[in-house]
Amino acid sequence: MSESLDLSQTFESLRAEAEMPWLGQVFLPPREFGLMTGPYSILVMGEEGSGKTALEIQLKAYAAQKETSRLLIASWRPQLSTEAASSDQVAEAFMSQAMDSLSFAFLQTLVREPVIYSSAPSWARDFLLWFVQRYLQGDREFHLSRLTEQAVPDGAEIVKRLLSEKPRSLFPQSAPASVLPHLTEAVKALGFEGIWIFVGGLDALFRLSPDRLEQFLTDFLSTLEYFEDPAFIFKVIVSRDLGLSLQKARGVVTRRFKTHHLKWQEEELIRLTEKRMALTLKRENVSLGELCKDVAWLQWLKRYAGDSPRGWLELTHPILAVYLEKGKSLSKTEWLDVYRQSPPPLRLDLETGHVFIGYGKVDVSAIGYKLLAYLYENRYRSCTKIELYYRAHKELSKEPRTKEDAGWEDLSSWEGMMDTALWRLRQAVEWNKDEASPLYIVSERGQGKIHLENTA
Repeated sequence: MSESLDLSQTFESLRAEAEMPWLGQVFLPPREFGLMTGPYSILVMGEEGSGKTALEIQLKAYAAQKETSRLLIASWRPQLSTEAASSDQVAEAFMSQAMDSLSFAFLQTLVREPVIYSSAPSWARDFLLWFVQRYLQGDREFHLSRLTEQAVPDGAEIVKRLLSEKPRSLFPQSAPASVLPHLTEAVKALGFEGIWIFVGGLDALFRLSPDRLEQFLTDFLSTLEYFEDPAFIFKVIVSRDLGLSLQKARGVVTRRFKTHHLKWQEEELIRLTEKRMALTLKRENVSLGELCKDVAWLQWLKRYAGDSPRGWLELTHPILAVYLEKGKSLSKTEWLDVYRQSPPPLRLDLETGHVFIGYGKVDVSAIGYKLLAYLYENRYRSCTKIELYYRAHKELSKEPRTKEDAGWEDLSSWEGMMDTALWRLRQAVEWNKDEASPLYIVSERGQGKIHLENTA
C-alpha cells in the first residue's frame, strides 16, 4: 500500500469524486467492466449506492490510459429546456449540448498537447476551428482564462486562436447529424481512434424532473443517426428507475446501446470492503473477520448492508473505528454496544411496501406490515394499542369509544391477537430478539403506547 489514509477519507464521505487520488487502489471492477470498455455505446443502470460514480471515473481512467488507440474523452451534463419542443428538436438540442462539451474537451487536450493540432492536416485544423466556434457555448474569455492555467506555451496560443479567429463557412448545413461524419474523420486525423462522451448528472435531474428527463432522453436515444458511427460513443450511467424507463428508446431496442445492470454478489462486496480496509490499515490481506471475534457480527452485516457497496462501507465504518481505537478485535458485547450506538435506520417504502433496515430488506407479515406502516407514518408520536387495532389493522377512520359506536369490539376479543402480532413484528425487525430494550419498536411501559425509534 503506497498511501496511508484515515477513516474520514475512506469510510465517511463515500463520494467517489473526492476519492479520485486513490480510488484506483480500492476499486473492484464489476463483472461486466470489460464489456463496458468496448467500442460501443452503453447504458448502465444501478441502485443508489451501487458505485455508479466510481464506475464512471474508472471508465474514464481506462480510456485516458489507452496508448495504442487514443480516445478523446468528454463529460456532458444535459440541461433540460423549459420550452415546448418536438422530439427532433429535443434530440438536436441535446446533441448540440454534447458538442459543446466535446469542444471544450478538444481545447483541454490541445492546451496541454499542442502538437496534436500543429501536426494535423490543414483541413482538420480548419474543421476544428469551425467546430469550436459553432458549438462552444459561454464566454470565450472565461474559457480562455480557465484553460491557460494548465497550458504549455504553444498550447495557450493555439487555444486563443481557436477561440478568437473567424472560421470559414465549411458546411451549408450545420445540424449535428450532418456534421458527425466530418467530426469523426477530423478526430482520426488528429490522432484519436474515437470519441467517448460520458453523460453525467442525470440522477439529480431525475429527482427534480423525472417525467421531462425521461421523455427528453427517450427522444434523444431514439434518434438513431447519432449512434451509427462506431467512433462516436456515449457512455450513459443512470439510476435503475431511469434506466428501466429508457428501455423503450429506439437506440436501446435496436441495440445501438448495450445495457448493463450494476449488481454485486456477496463475495464481491466483502472483497471491495476489505480492499478499502487494507488501504486504511496500510497492509495487505485484511479480512472482515479480523474486526470482531463474534461470527454473528458478519451475519448482522450481511443482513443489513444489503447488496450495495455503500451499505457495506457505511455499516463497517463504526466497527472499524472501534477496532482501530482498541487495536484488537471486538468482543460480542463490544460490537453489540457499537451497534446500539449507531443502529442502521429503519425505513419503509410506502409505495412498494418494502421494509428496510439499513440497506437490507426485511420480510414482514401482512398484519405486521399494516401496523409498522401506521407507526412509520406517525413516527414522530406515540400510538396506543387501541389506535393501532382500529386505525391500522381494521383501517377505520376513527376509534370507536363505546359499544354504541360503529365497529366497536370488546378488548378481550382482540388484545391477545394484537400482542401476538406486535411480538411477531419485533421478531422480524429487531436483531437481538431477546433484548429487553428494542431499537426500533419501543413500548412505553405502563402507558400502553408504542412508538418507532431510529427511523430514516
